[in-house]
Amino acid sequence: MKKVFAVTFLMFMLCSLLLIGIAKAGNSAYSLTEYQWDAVATIDGKWTTTDEWTDGPVMTMSNNASFTYNMDFATYTIQWLVEIFNDTTTDAGDYWQICLDPDNGGGTTPKTDDFMIEIQGHNTLKVYKGTGTGWTEVAPAAGELTWANSIDVSPWGSTPHWILEISEADKTTGTIQTPQPPNGMRVAAYDASSSTQSSWAPNSDEDIPDQWGVIADFSQTPIPEGFSLLLVVLLSSVALVASFYLLRQRPKTKGISSAKLEDIR
Repeated sequence: MKKVFAVTFLMFMLCSLLLIGIAKAGNSAYSLTEYQWDAVATIDGKWTTTDEWTDGPVMTMSNNASFTYNMDFATYTIQWLVEIFNDTTTDAGDYWQICLDPDNGGGTTPKTDDFMIEIQGHNTLKVYKGTGTGWTEVAPAAGELTWANSIDVSPWGSTPHWILEISEADKTTGTIQTPQPPNGMRVAAYDASSSTQSSWAPNSDEDIPDQWGVIADFSQTPIPEGFSLLLVVLLSSVALVASFYLLRQRPKTKGISSAKLEDIR
């Protein structure tokens, strides 16, 4: 019995070391699998059908926001759905952010291969590229990004709230390129009316890739049946509750992203 336990423990440690090697940066406590979608979403800022986004894992950003993410392995198109459940105000200081660290290299400042997609005030999309010390704005390729947001209800929340849908055509070409996982990723939503930000990984900063979550692996088959919305929400909520014992949701008082600081300097 002791010998079996020792072998099992050794295998566990080896697997742990392998996982650490895969993660290598970012906040590995928050990771997801890149799943093949069942069907492309209609990018209109709402659930066009009740099962439109059930082919991706549901990831908790806070007790007020969640997102899901998936891709198509034939076209390499990736897409996100982000919902913030307690916000119906339209403020110029509101923003959505998606940060990408293609090689999951981490760091305490954005590297030159890092990118940030930011939608400001619900009507303006901008893309930023890391400089090594901050961010600078770059132009996305024509047709590279498609997005829409609106106030509507969804299977996730029956009270009207802000919903964002966004897709990137062929993540291997264009301005923003993310190769096969592992990749670092951060998704955030900021509500200016309450001066609060919800993010994944929780309490992460757009300027510190070490704090972002991780796309740890991928599956070329759709998310398994039975991996239900309720189950994933419960699992991600457990991780979120644990994080709040150490960190509270980080308030954000700035009206614009720190991405613009690079332009001001």
